[in-house]
Amino acid sequence: MKKRLILLHWLNLALTGATLAIALGSLVPSELLPGISILALLLPLLMAPHAIALLFWLRFKPRKAINNVIGLAILAFPLMAQWPYARAQAIAEEEINVATYNVRAFYQTTAAAKDIGKWSQDQSIDILCMQEIRRSAAGPLAMYYPFRAYAPARKNYSVAIYSKYPIINSSPLLYSSLTQQGYSRTSAQYADIALPFDTVRIINVHLSSTGVQDQDMEVVHSRDELLEAGQFVLSKLASTDKNRGLQAKHIIDWVNESPHPVILSGDFNGVPGGNLYWRLLRHLDDPYIFNGYGTMGSFEPLARRGLFFKIDWTLHSPELHSRGQFIDNISLSDHRPLITRFSPEAPSLLEE
Repeated sequence: MKKRLILLHWLNLALTGATLAIALGSLVPSELLPGISILALLLPLLMAPHAIALLFWLRFKPRKAINNVIGLAILAFPLMAQWPYARAQAIAEEEINVATYNVRAFYQTTAAAKDIGKWSQDQSIDILCMQEIRRSAAGPLAMYYPFRAYAPARKNYSVAIYSKYPIINSSPLLYSSLTQQGYSRTSAQYADIALPFDTVRIINVHLSSTGVQDQDMEVVHSRDELLEAGQFVLSKLASTDKNRGLQAKHIIDWVNESPHPVILSGDFNGVPGGNLYWRLLRHLDDPYIFNGYGTMGSFEPLARRGLFFKIDWTLHSPELHSRGQFIDNISLSDHRPLITRFSPEAPSLLEE
C-alpha cells in the first residue's frame, strides 16, 4: 500500500505540473508561438482527474490534496467561462438584449434569413452582431432593424451590426497587421449606439477561422485513422493561430481607445482561457462566468459530438450592468447565438 501511495503521489505531482504548464502555455501570445492557444482546449479534460485525486487524498492523505485544490482553482475560471450554471433573472424594465451570431451567410436553410429575423423578434433582440453575413440575402432580417452598419461597407460578404436604437457613429476596423487581403483582414467594426440609458460602443469581430470543417470530425474506424484525423485537425488549428494572435493585439487597442463603454461581441474561434481572453479581462467583464445559463456550446458541429466549447463571446465594460448571458439552442446556422441582457441598473442583492 505504501509503494502504491508513493506512486500515486508522483502521478499527482505530474498532473499538477501538467496543469500549470498548460495554463501558463495558453497565456503565451499565439503570434509569438503559433498553435500555443490550442492548449486552452485541454484544460477542461483535467477537471475529472483532479476531482478524483482530491477525493482520494482527502480519504487517505488530506495534506496531499493541496495539489488538486491548486489544480482545480487554476481550472475554475476557464471552465466557468464555458459551462453555464446560473439561473435566469427576472426581466427588468428597459432591458436591452444584445446577441452575437455567426449566420453562415444564411446558407444553413433555404429561409435562414427569414427564420433568423423571426427568431430575433421572438427573443426581443435589440442589437444583433453578425459574422459571415451575406447582404444580398439579408432583406427579410434587415427589415426589423432600421439602423445598420457593415464592414467592409461595400462588400456583399461582411460582418454587420443591426440595431433598433440609433447608430450615431460607425466604422469598419482593419486588422492591418495581417498581410493577406480578404475577409479575415476586414472582419471587424464598431458602432456607437445611443441606448436609453447610455451611449455604448459595440465592437463586432470575427477572428480567423480555424478551417476545420464538419467532415473533418467524422467518425473514424481505426486507431491509425483517429491519429491521422487528429493530426490533420490540429495542423489546421495551428496554421491559423498566428493570425488570431495578430488580430488580438488590434482588439485590445480598440477596446482601450474607445470613448464610450464597450460591448465586445463576436466569433473568436477560440475558447475562453487563452492569451486574448486573459488580457481582455483586465478591461472587460465576462457575464457568463457568474451569470451564464441555458444550453452549453456555441459551435453546433462540436456540441453535437459532446464537445461543448463556447467560441462566441460577449464581454463588456465594468460600468455596464448585465443580467445574464445564454446560448439559445436553435439550428439556423452552424453556430448558436449568444444573448446578453443589459439593464440601466445593477441587479439588486435580493434578486441575486
